[in-house]
Amino acid sequence: MPVTQAAIDHFIPKLAAVREITSKKMFGGLGIYADGVFFAVLDDDRLYFKVDDNNRAFYDEHQTEEWIIKGESPQVMPYREVPKTTLENPDELATAIDDAVAVALRKKTKPKKR
Repeated sequence: MPVTQAAIDHFIPKLAAVREITSKKMFGGLGIYADGVFFAVLDDDRLYFKVDDNNRAFYDEHQTEEWIIKGESPQVMPYREVPKTTLENPDELATAIDDAVAVALRKKTKPKKR
């Protein structure tokens, strides 16, 4: 999960221009938060937003990649790479952030299975 400072310097200002953003280093990557809600990850210098059935079609339309944690048993994570065109469009980026935050909040409120 390496992330270069150049990637951080590229992505974080774009996100911060449309929403208050904080971040934390994690496992070599960077966790990204809006209003204290973990909604995105920067990994291998690529930006991924949290997805579920409510916003997945947007990422499917843009044919973006899933975030896969590599290793002996690769794991597909519920995140998709943010389209480059979205990063250049502040209104679309704000909507994508709001949608990813909403996914994270829905995941938080689901009751735990016993």
